[in-house]
Amino acid sequence: MASLGCRDDGEFAELLLNEGGVAVVPGSGFGAPGHVRLSFACSMQTLEMALDRIARVLAARVVAA
Repeated sequence: MASLGCRDDGEFAELLLNEGGVAVVPGSGFGAPGHVRLSFACSMQTLEMALDRIARVLAARVVAA
């Protein structure tokens, strides 16, 4: 996560929310620091759109680095 400019999973979750409009939950609250949790309680179309947004955020961060 440091390579994306995030100190921890909480900052990574904020990054995805602020830059991608995708809400995830930091894994540290569930005993899995360095990970995030996703909800699959939505349509496949919504999941695909969310994954596309996440990919765009990650790609932009990697290119910027």
